[in-house]
Amino acid sequence: MDRADVPQLNVEQIAQALKDSDLTDHWDQLAELGGGKATELFTLVCSVSPPDRISDLRDLETEQAERGAGFLGMLPDQIPDDLNVPLDLDTSIGLAIQLANIRAVNLQALSDTMPQYATSFTGRDLDLEQTAAVPAGWALDIDVSGIRAVLDFFDAEELEADSAIRIAEMSAFVEMMRHRRELGYIPEPLIDAEGFAWCLTRAASHDPIDELWKWLHPQNLFDLSDLYAHRAQYRTLIDRLVKEDELSTYILGRIAPYAPSSTAFEDRLSFAVGWGIRGWATGNTGGINIEHIKDGFPEMLPTLIHETFHRLQTSIAFADPTVAEPGFDRITSYPFDSIANRQLYQALCYIMLEGSATYVAAQGNLKTWREDANVGLEILNELRSISCAGEEDSKRDELLNAGLLSNGPFYGLGALLSHAIVKDGGPSSLGVALQHGAPCFIERGFERVEDISLNPPGELVAHIELLRNEVESGKSRNKQAG
Repeated sequence: MDRADVPQLNVEQIAQALKDSDLTDHWDQLAELGGGKATELFTLVCSVSPPDRISDLRDLETEQAERGAGFLGMLPDQIPDDLNVPLDLDTSIGLAIQLANIRAVNLQALSDTMPQYATSFTGRDLDLEQTAAVPAGWALDIDVSGIRAVLDFFDAEELEADSAIRIAEMSAFVEMMRHRRELGYIPEPLIDAEGFAWCLTRAASHDPIDELWKWLHPQNLFDLSDLYAHRAQYRTLIDRLVKEDELSTYILGRIAPYAPSSTAFEDRLSFAVGWGIRGWATGNTGGINIEHIKDGFPEMLPTLIHETFHRLQTSIAFADPTVAEPGFDRITSYPFDSIANRQLYQALCYIMLEGSATYVAAQGNLKTWREDANVGLEILNELRSISCAGEEDSKRDELLNAGLLSNGPFYGLGALLSHAIVKDGGPSSLGVALQHGAPCFIERGFERVEDISLNPPGELVAHIELLRNEVESGKSRNKQAG
């Protein structure tokens, strides 16, 4: 039997053909490695024609990285130089075993590097607890239209040439890519609509090379391989998320107690897909990349609350009066004359914004926040020192990233201060503190925190007081001018 005959055979026929070719031991090895997909994998390998097209896998890996959908060195390269060419049954099953080993390495590296990334669905139901009443006029639109469009694209009998770019230009994906771009620390190339459309087209393809690429890693093609592999489960999930507005009511009920009285809030929460980032927020929407969590609702709900609270922050937190565009940039800047003051102020704002959102979403607990708080203080004080000394921006950026990356210690420091503010003045006092600005927020937290081990350095406290006084003076000048 020739390898070209394999795609027309069932499991029993394949096993018999390999037995006749004295390849039974290889088949048993593949079955053990293949995770229940041995027949599918072997069939795909035998479908590659001509056989030397298997080298296209290496080209795919290169182009994926060039389009901004690569792994940035965080996960291992996948395609070795000695990839077998499947010329006959023997070399085809050898290639299948080689690919199965590559997938096993990929999944182990993913588990080690990104343990919070869910590789399968749990089957659990969405069980929402009772929350506070939603204030009149508050609304949160749950936008799953982008995910629906991707799944429809995958299930279409024929792929229209322009469909992929139309999907890539939908609001959820545009904002997801905008957030990625505005972070400032993700290395180029950054994915754009054209790159996302390329990933979509490859993910929808039934070409054996594309199918093998999707099978090798759930995060290939900017995580769209994952959506393709679990299409039916994702459809069920998004239907559940928008059922009878239950989710939006729950999220709003969780954040409403922390808003100042008479606050109005209408917003959108977007579900998208994107490699390496779970939750995000822009000037237009909060968002979550659904593949990172799937139906892991205990992990999903805090992320949704966190990102939606970020959106509330953009409407209530004290903002730079010289910046017109809404969003985080308006909150994290202030027109100080001193560059050192601007840099410290920005760090204080990140602590306030990420910490309060972490506290409201109950991401962590007092023990973990306390552990992070002193580390966060050390980083903050060092950042203040090098800013005052006028050292190069790269050192300051390294410190800022150390405080923020992967829910770094700035999150715990801000959450601990938020806890102290709320314990002293009640939930709405958190929103009031946001209105007064980051220096006042940090001072208020320092004054009220009961953890005696948290001992901010005197020079840091004095510098924060200086910033607060200058901000309050600016408020007074603006009020008088108005």
